[in-house]
Amino acid sequence: MCVTSRARFDYDIGMSDQSTKNDAYSQGSHDLPRVRQPKVLLSDLTSDLLWIRVLRAPALALAPSRLISGAICAFLLSLILQITVLLTASDTESLNGASSEIQSVGDRFGYSSMRLYESFRAFDPLGVVYSVGNSAYAIRDTVIESPLISLLLGIPLIAVLASCGCAISRSAAIEFAQGRYASRDDTIGYSLQRIRQLVGAVIGPVIFCVCILLLIGLGGLLLSVPVLDVVGSILYAFGLALGILATIVLMLHVFALPLIVPALAVEGTDGFDAIQRSYAYVIGKPLRYLLYSSLFVLLGVVSIAVFTMLAQGSIEMTDWASSLFTNDAATRVLTGGGELGATKGTAHSIISIWRAVVELAIAGYVISFYFTSSTLLYLVIRRICDGQDMNEVWDGVGE
Repeated sequence: MCVTSRARFDYDIGMSDQSTKNDAYSQGSHDLPRVRQPKVLLSDLTSDLLWIRVLRAPALALAPSRLISGAICAFLLSLILQITVLLTASDTESLNGASSEIQSVGDRFGYSSMRLYESFRAFDPLGVVYSVGNSAYAIRDTVIESPLISLLLGIPLIAVLASCGCAISRSAAIEFAQGRYASRDDTIGYSLQRIRQLVGAVIGPVIFCVCILLLIGLGGLLLSVPVLDVVGSILYAFGLALGILATIVLMLHVFALPLIVPALAVEGTDGFDAIQRSYAYVIGKPLRYLLYSSLFVLLGVVSIAVFTMLAQGSIEMTDWASSLFTNDAATRVLTGGGELGATKGTAHSIISIWRAVVELAIAGYVISFYFTSSTLLYLVIRRICDGQDMNEVWDGVGE
């Protein structure tokens, strides 16, 4: 047999053996038990459902970093109000008038805040909406009746609220989108660099509308002058058009306001682009926006009510346990009623401080939930309007 025939013979035998092994393997594989794989998983059903993902808002708002940021924000807001009241506490008539105006503003917003707090505790979504409406009317009346006080108080309050809110929004967006905890530079440093843009984006449209109203007011002076009143009546149509424009801008700004701070936190853009994006999303999908806003209001009512009951219940349980084996003197220290000696008065003040810390935590959770839910609302509406993935957050590269 030649070499070529011999090689071909060996090759045929090898192929035959390999075929036999493959047949045996195939036969053995048929003997293995088959495991039925599920065709549809729960993640497959919920991965594209946006409303399922936004249910994480209460848990995200409860993160220690965002809860502390909200508590610091609430403390700074109350501190600004207290300092303003102390600065205007004088015997002069003008400062007394300013102090009374500030007191009126504080009473107005205190009443609205109390109604909002009671609505949360009572699980009343309609009451929450009604209280928010009262707060909006309180802001409008304050600006109309006390423009100087509104300017002096509004700018520092908005600066604190917007900067702390931007830090909370960016922290929540990074954890929600990228699954990691944001660093201090990503949150606090990021928001401090954009204070002017944050304040400008929040109050810019309001200032624009105020300028329009002042222009209408200057035109209204013509109505008090003979002969020129006819010109003023003709120009009234132009003033009416400006009034319609100002009303539309203010209403749109109120609806888009929850999206402006998250737009700056998520996109890394400037204030004008944040306003433009927010307005476009509200106009583009108004029904979706209202639907998801209602969902977040419902989540807020439930989560804030539960958090408040736990915090207040902890105080009540601690007071009850502390007075369980004590006498009337300890009860006076806890309640602050009756005759208090020097040390008992000090002890009651210290206990009041610890209770204030718990109440500050409640206010911090409210602020944290507002900006966290606003951030998720922005990501959802951006996904619906632009088709941009909810996991896309500007990482700060290029600054």
